Amino acid sequence: MMLATQIILSIAAVVLFVSAMIGVNRIAVGPSQLDRSIAADLIVAVVVAALGLWTVWTDLSTELLILVLLSMLGFTSAVSVARMVSDRMASRRRRFTPVKREEHDA
Repeated sequence: MMLATQIILSIAAVVLFVSAMIGVNRIAVGPSQLDRSIAADLIVAVVVAALGLWTVWTDLSTELLILVLLSMLGFTSAVSVARMVSDRMASRRRRFTPVKREEHDA
């Protein structure tokens, strides 16, 4: 492998490591459950990127199936967190929105 490619892949590995540490810190310290959920999604994205980086570094394609599976897991978790947040927001709107008397009597 050429020297420039090794340097670029090493920089990418360092960036992924820093991102993972930020995610772990947010999971440990996060003030809310939503922060922890988003940080867990970040960790999944970092693992997917690290596995892709490993695939490029070793020049093997055996990890591609795991890469696809983890990508699907990350997408599913992101969609479920978005649905959870939207359900919470809808229930808060219903709780704090005054009901008109005409709609209530009908």
